[in-house]
Formats: sequence, structure tokens, C-alpha cells
Amino acid sequence: MAASLKSHFSAQVKLTPGRSGQFDVLVDGRLVFSKASVGRFPLEGEVEQAVTALKAGKEPPPPPRAAKNSPLSRLFGKLGS
Repeated sequence: MAASLKSHFSAQVKLTPGRSGQFDVLVDGRLVFSKASVGRFPLEGEVEQAVTALKAGKEPPPPPRAAKNSPLSRLFGKLGS
């Protein structure tokens, strides 16, 4: 993802390990994506679309939450236990 953001936006990207599988994306101090609040990792291109919207002065659309009964949500639930 860091390489994609750098190539799309010539952005300085800093990856900082979080705790407990935390995955947050901040742009200019603003939270663009949070795995904790959506229950999943970002889809391909999802973060780039949010950054594009911010750069255009628009509000990025809220990311859809993971389905409660999806295989991924069950896996993340087991990993978080």
C-alpha cells in the first residue's frame, strides 16, 4: 500500500506497526481508514480513492463494514480472541 500511495500521490508514506492487528491510515493527520471501525482491511484501491477525494476537497465516502457472518469476519474474530 505504501508503494501505491507513493506512486499515485508522490506522498511521503510512513508505516508504523500498531497493536493487536491495528491498521489505520491517516492523511495530513486525518483518519481515512480504520480496520478497527470497519472490521476489515481495506479493499484494493479503497484508500487511494479516499485520498483522491480529500485532495479534491471532497469528503471521502465511508467504507462499508465487513459482513458479520463473512468468513473473514469470523477469522478476524477468532484472531482477536
